[in-house]
Amino acid sequence: MSSINNAINAVLAAKSSATQQQIGIAMLAKSQAAVKQQGQATVQLLEATAQLGKALGKGERLDVTA
Repeated sequence: MSSINNAINAVLAAKSSATQQQIGIAMLAKSQAAVKQQGQATVQLLEATAQLGKALGKGERLDVTA
């Protein structure tokens, strides 16, 4: 009976480990999406700032291309 309990515990531990990995991957994906969105917002802000500077007659030398 003890060997059956050990086998069950091993299976449960493996299942728990797999679940933890899936959770970790999902959290990393959400974090990556948030960082990407922040980067896009930063680019938009820089582009808007460049346009405003040009409209005011300043910022012709500002290069916001990467």
